[in-house]
Amino acid sequence: MTEQEIIEQVYTCASCGYCRFGCPVYNEIGFESLTVRGRMQILKKILEGKMELTKPIIESIYMCAQCENCNIRCPTGVDFVKISEALRETLLKNRLAPEVQLMLTENLARDSNPFREPLEERGAWLPSDYPQCKKSENLYYVGCTGSYSLNRIPKSIMRILDNIGFEYTLLGSEERCCGSPILRAGDRETATKTIERNVEKFKSLGVKTIITSCAGCHKTFLHDYPSEFNFVHYTQLFTKLINEGVLVFEKELNEKVIYFDGCDLGRHSGIYEEPREILRAIPGVELIEFQYNREEAECCGGPILGANAELARKIAATRVQEAIDRGATFLVTACPTCLLNFKEGARTAGIQLQIQDLPLLLPKYVKVMKKVQTAGAVKDE
Repeated sequence: MTEQEIIEQVYTCASCGYCRFGCPVYNEIGFESLTVRGRMQILKKILEGKMELTKPIIESIYMCAQCENCNIRCPTGVDFVKISEALRETLLKNRLAPEVQLMLTENLARDSNPFREPLEERGAWLPSDYPQCKKSENLYYVGCTGSYSLNRIPKSIMRILDNIGFEYTLLGSEERCCGSPILRAGDRETATKTIERNVEKFKSLGVKTIITSCAGCHKTFLHDYPSEFNFVHYTQLFTKLINEGVLVFEKELNEKVIYFDGCDLGRHSGIYEEPREILRAIPGVELIEFQYNREEAECCGGPILGANAELARKIAATRVQEAIDRGATFLVTACPTCLLNFKEGARTAGIQLQIQDLPLLLPKYVKVMKKVQTAGAVKDE
């Protein structure tokens, strides 16, 4: 977004306040200055020379979860997510971003992951004899969180793919960050180089379809990568396999399960029904919903972990408590970041609830009925 486009958006805002209702930050702490309406008033005053760009204002720009809940509610079409990304890019270029953000972008540029973990450890969770970087039309892209933190998620997905004879490849130690955290932090230059490097690697292996289990990676692939690839989330693939009778659930899960629509998989990628179809296929599951779900689902707070971890956990605890209040005995998500934030938020608040990422449920309850006949995946319509 250009400077002129930002200015036009600032003066387009009607100050109606509809943006407040879905904002996770405003709903948790109630500061008008952290709503889009408040932010637009501040930007307007800065543009008109009536206010200085102070450190608290700069820090507040990184307190936006970029969840896009405000976007779907705004009657005038203000896109604050794009505005915030443009502002962060400008702040970063001028070394005005908060120190933690400067460190994050430096770590990402150096290590190609947001956890400051060594590159050579990225594929350490794989068996030493597991084939990596073989030629294949199908690539399972694990992502940073799956590679360094939640190895059980890719292991669960791979167990199912291997059992049905699905042909695919992994990058393992050759995998790099998709670029999502670099983009959201405002370092577009490094992100562009990252994307170009990844695309070159995908092409060298003959990849046509990229399967993801990280919602943030999936969103980034859909919106920031060339459309020559077919990007498929594992829930889309597994739903197809269930409908074809390849996967059948036998064991019962007698729980009241509430599914959480993470922002990256839901609003940003349009995937709402596939995770629910998988859960409905498990015998014994009673599927219930949050008050605000699908497009209107409220963010877990995960995207602001780097800016304000305490607030992110409070937002997560609020979501977990709502799940309990609605009668859930099991909270399921399809986003590793949501999972981590929910568990930490519940632990910090002393809330007891079973919380799990969808792939971790599947191997225990699913049965492979037949092998797949082709190597093709499912197209992301």
